[in-house]
Amino acid sequence: MPVNLSKQPPRRWAQTGPAAVAPQAGFFAVLLIVLGAWALSRATLPPDLVMPIVATLILAFAAVFGAIAWRHGAMDSGGVTFRDVAGALTLIGLCAAAAIEPDQMVRLVQSRHAD
Repeated sequence: MPVNLSKQPPRRWAQTGPAAVAPQAGFFAVLLIVLGAWALSRATLPPDLVMPIVATLILAFAAVFGAIAWRHGAMDSGGVTFRDVAGALTLIGLCAAAAIEPDQMVRLVQSRHAD
């Protein structure tokens, strides 16, 4: 059995400070940003554009959190990690994208070609 002879605590005990709270705070911030973007786009844009914008925004944030998770490497598996947040945002973004009606996308593409 390996013995830790360094003065630093094991990695799982070291993740109790601000770095351990960062994934949860980031997830909450992303949800607030997406809610604000949804409300703003719903008030100012045509209804056919709202869900594609929201789904794209969520998936973009999922990619950002995926990059952060890749950069951070392994974290404490006992808490919420950046990988967990990236996965949750991916799932939410894909569900939002699945809620887009095919006819809605056809109308968007046709309106772009008519301009």
